[in-house]
Amino acid sequence: MKKIILVGSLIRLLLWPWIYHGDVNATYWWGKFASEFGLRGFYDWLNFGGYGYPDQPMLNIYYNLFIRQTYLFLHNFFWFLNINIPLFPSKFMEWFFIDGNQYLLKIPMIIADILLIYVCYKFTKSKKIVTILAVYPPLIYNSAVWGSGDSIINLFALLAIYFFWKQKYYSSVLLYLFSILYKPSLLIWSPIIFVILLKNKISLKKIILLIFFTYIIIYFICHPFTPVESHPIYWFIKTMTVVILPGVMDLVTANAMNFWALIYGLEAKVDNFLVLNLINVRLLSILIWFSLYLHQIFKLAKYYSKKQILLSLASVSMITFTFMTRMHERYTYPALIPLILLSHSNKIFFKYFLILSFTHIINVYYVWQIPSISPLIKIIDTDFTVRLTSLVNILITLKLVFFSPNINTTNTKNKNPPPPKQRYLSNNFI
Repeated sequence: MKKIILVGSLIRLLLWPWIYHGDVNATYWWGKFASEFGLRGFYDWLNFGGYGYPDQPMLNIYYNLFIRQTYLFLHNFFWFLNINIPLFPSKFMEWFFIDGNQYLLKIPMIIADILLIYVCYKFTKSKKIVTILAVYPPLIYNSAVWGSGDSIINLFALLAIYFFWKQKYYSSVLLYLFSILYKPSLLIWSPIIFVILLKNKISLKKIILLIFFTYIIIYFICHPFTPVESHPIYWFIKTMTVVILPGVMDLVTANAMNFWALIYGLEAKVDNFLVLNLINVRLLSILIWFSLYLHQIFKLAKYYSKKQILLSLASVSMITFTFMTRMHERYTYPALIPLILLSHSNKIFFKYFLILSFTHIINVYYVWQIPSISPLIKIIDTDFTVRLTSLVNILITLKLVFFSPNINTTNTKNKNPPPPKQRYLSNNFI
């Protein structure tokens, strides 16, 4: 297992210094501005000019600030070597001066990738799953190539869900806060946590203590950002609801191949128009999402088990990606790890995992055509591919949403499976 993880790490490190997405440049400037001007007023009055206004929460800024300070320390160290050791490669110094900060931003993402693989091994003890994830293109492309923080937020949130299940509440709250205060994408998992707490029959006293614990954590994280005249918690709620959660691209689809892309394609179209002159498209997307989401929450409560939790995580992730407006190309990512974990006990989920892995890569590559492979671009960069991929994503989403909780989730080689309900509600995590 160690050799497999080592191979996965080497693949990522070989691809790491190759290129990075423009998103990394935005976070580079956030870290640079935080380093030079401080945190107070960062979201309120600091002028970012043409460098991209910060639209991610506070831990994201701390992350960028930490990497910036690390870069400055290493730059000074390398500069000392450069001027005192004649053999020191000056070309490296030029590269590090121009791009070093951006590439350093990707290192924790690669580490999170490896930790995510390790966590999957601890859950399943499956070398097959570890091998797949070690060379898995969506993980590698998102972290080592693109420079996305998806592996970070998914690692924290998945561990949080597990610790909620184990009733280790303070650890789980802290991990979940780390996830949503780095990037709030997985707030969609919070009702699943609510069901877990109900099933755990958590006491009112414990709930009050956890709310107070959450209050303290948010207070201290937000205090350095908060203007003097405001309160950290009030400022946090206002900043999250007004600046961060609405997003910066209020489009029907922000490059996501989903239900709306099937109808309208990937045309940049603001989501404020009426459908059939009856209802605002944004509101319609929320209503569809809410009804299917509610279905999943009730289903989880009725057929509660560890596997059903994982299926709910994958389902609500795909419901959100498929039917909500303003979705980005990478937002099928949260469904992928729960699906491969479920595939350990039922091969049908591995089929869904493979299909969504394929559509994920198509969607991401359509948006950022790196590496530039002309024949592949000609195939993918077509309206037909967009609508076909969108249709496939819709069908897989509906398959997950209406997946029978009584279906056999044991290994198909087992000739004497237990009765249907017991098959699904096993005592093992996977």
